[in-house]
Amino acid sequence: MRHRATTVLAALLFKTAALALVLPPLRALRAGLIDRTTATALMRSATVRFESDGWAEDAARSLRDEGFCVVRAGGAQISDRILESCRSVASSRLSDLLARVGRRGVDLWQRDDSGVAADGVGVDASAGAEPFRYMELVHREGTGRYDMPLPWCADAGQVGDVSLPAADETAFGALHDAMDGVARPIVSELWPVSAEMRAGCVISEPGALAQPSHRDGPDGLVTVFAPLTAFVPRNGPTELSPATHRGGDDSSSVAPLLQPGDVLLFDYRCLHRGLANEGDARREVAYAVYSRQGVRDIQNFPSATTLEYD
Repeated sequence: MRHRATTVLAALLFKTAALALVLPPLRALRAGLIDRTTATALMRSATVRFESDGWAEDAARSLRDEGFCVVRAGGAQISDRILESCRSVASSRLSDLLARVGRRGVDLWQRDDSGVAADGVGVDASAGAEPFRYMELVHREGTGRYDMPLPWCADAGQVGDVSLPAADETAFGALHDAMDGVARPIVSELWPVSAEMRAGCVISEPGALAQPSHRDGPDGLVTVFAPLTAFVPRNGPTELSPATHRGGDDSSSVAPLLQPGDVLLFDYRCLHRGLANEGDARREVAYAVYSRQGVRDIQNFPSATTLEYD
């Protein structure tokens, strides 16, 4: 590796508040399935510092071989001011959209810790909670985790109120310009990038259940995460199963702990899941999807009804 390996935040998952109050050591989730030494080596090789020597090539190598990479890009590239502005916009918009969904008679998800199974995966126990899919907001599994598209991921010609006030759109535009400065040089090392973009925010409510491990889609698509809230053990970071974009199962996994300003890229085919949010605050992450020319995601972004006329 030509870059200086950065200290990586990963450690065994312990359900104690103390871990959230200190800088976490290396961690690998699901203790016993991947040992600490292996997790340490994996995360060090998968993590680069933005604009260090050979950073894009090294990140692309990890994305190709392991199915994911982490770029430490906080500070000058992705500023705290932009991140805080976008976090506030995302949380406020989610609250507004949920109120609009509720006015349509949809039974909304509510926290109910009794519905969590031993591994954090389970069917929501709150009475009547249901998945839903609107153009402006998607609740896929009924687990308290919402996908909120941004205006420029709407299909051309499709109606729907995905617009943002000018100041809010400017804030997210600045964030995605910064994300693009990190992600595009990496993905371009693998294949020519399509001009079509998808973008939005995923927000995990306090008490949200863990997802089942899943793949997002076919070859030729990469998800880019930019946390608006720190990914810590308690609020449900994203768990990834290394090298599963080439096949295999989720018998071993790691969940990088990220700070706002970090960027996580992972192959659509890599098995992953959002873990349970056991904290008392929302966990917000902005995302963008990069596609190889000629490849399009129709699985996660199909046509949907709109909330515009509620």
